[in-house]
Amino acid sequence: MKFQNKLIFSDTETTGKDPKDFIQIIQSASVVTDQNYNIQDSMNVSCAPLPWVVPSPGAYLTHKKIETLSSSETHYQMMKTIHGQWKNWSNDDPALFITYNGHNFDEELYRRQFFWNLMDPFITNTNGNGRSDLLMLTRLVSQLFPKMIDFEINANGYPVCSLSSVAERIGIDTTNAHDALSDCIFMIELLKFFHSSSEKLVTDFLSQGTKQGCAEFLRSTKVIGYRYQPFARFWTYPIKFVGINPTNQNEAICVDLNYPFDEVLNLGYEEIVKFLEKPFTESPFKIIRLNRSSSLADANEFDFGFDCSMKELNSNAESYSSNEDWIEKVLVASTETEQRKWPKKNLIEETIYEKFFDYEDKKLFEQFHNSKSLEEQLFICKKFNDPRAKEFGYRILSQKNESDLPTELTSYYQELIRERWTSEGPWPSSSACLKEAEELIEDRSSPSDLEIIQGVEQFIKNKIEVNAYG
Repeated sequence: MKFQNKLIFSDTETTGKDPKDFIQIIQSASVVTDQNYNIQDSMNVSCAPLPWVVPSPGAYLTHKKIETLSSSETHYQMMKTIHGQWKNWSNDDPALFITYNGHNFDEELYRRQFFWNLMDPFITNTNGNGRSDLLMLTRLVSQLFPKMIDFEINANGYPVCSLSSVAERIGIDTTNAHDALSDCIFMIELLKFFHSSSEKLVTDFLSQGTKQGCAEFLRSTKVIGYRYQPFARFWTYPIKFVGINPTNQNEAICVDLNYPFDEVLNLGYEEIVKFLEKPFTESPFKIIRLNRSSSLADANEFDFGFDCSMKELNSNAESYSSNEDWIEKVLVASTETEQRKWPKKNLIEETIYEKFFDYEDKKLFEQFHNSKSLEEQLFICKKFNDPRAKEFGYRILSQKNESDLPTELTSYYQELIRERWTSEGPWPSSSACLKEAEELIEDRSSPSDLEIIQGVEQFIKNKIEVNAYG
């Protein structure tokens, strides 16, 4: 198996931790390497918080990017720079984008904020590009090679797999942890360390960075070790690939080889449907998402410590593979499972997965980005078919000099800020962030920490006063 020749490591620092639909990237760094982890290029950009986004004092205490509060760079300019550079880096030679806990955080932020800025949100896994979450590999290492790294152990007895903790444990100076560029370098060094210790594990993992690569790994591996860790706990399963869900090409159906072979093989059609709908830990069937990283490895190459012998697991895997009627029954059953229904989103920031922009709007987006004239951009905005695109376009234009904005745009802009700063909603409010600052000040004695907290606090108070929202 192989993975892309070019690796792009990326990381973010943000205005807050949650919710992902309403916080904002204020620093982004990316580092490009070849397959041997030799650095070829890098990018490090930052911006001010959007006028309608209230910064969290706790977030700034973590990353210490207090200077971004007074930055002249807009969020739109920063996201445009990131998207353009990533596109340049991966146009001729598809790349593997690598993050750390990115599938749950950084990647989702990039997607959403490209979406807000009328750019392709799925640049990291389209046009031949792939994406890998290095946290999943670290979790595998903690189980398969517990002595490779002297992992910090948490109160529950589990290895701590945070990037800064693991980097420190392998001898990396983490003084600048939670700086996006430094964290990219940590990822590179960590991956080099893993590679030098187990090239097979790393190569297999990175090869799963595309849908095609993940599907190939599942098909070609007789018994797969799968570490499932949704929260603080984890489970490990020996699984065998069954097939791709015919109605959802992102889902691979696998069977848990821990279950009694005869019982699973003799399940009736309706029983299979019911099991496919049960929670992960209660079913003999495991669904693997092909379009995101999972902690998967060849169980015949690495010791997962399964209760069953590998001889028995290999025998059962072979028996499943040779039973074509059973495979067909499972795959047909997978088409009848009830699809999870996500609650409808009311705020446009949340609607990235509800509906894609149409072709005509996407063509207009190009004109919008290339135009240098406020009047022309406003005219293009009014031609968008999707009302979400219109509103995003207005938000982008409102980041320009307010004195240049037409009255209709100024009114929209001011009302958006008023809503987000003064009313309660899913977004961080000014009152909540001021309360957070008070609590942090009571809990801190370090002069440098207090300076950061009080700096963010004063920024929020000034905004309230200037805009007369308090």
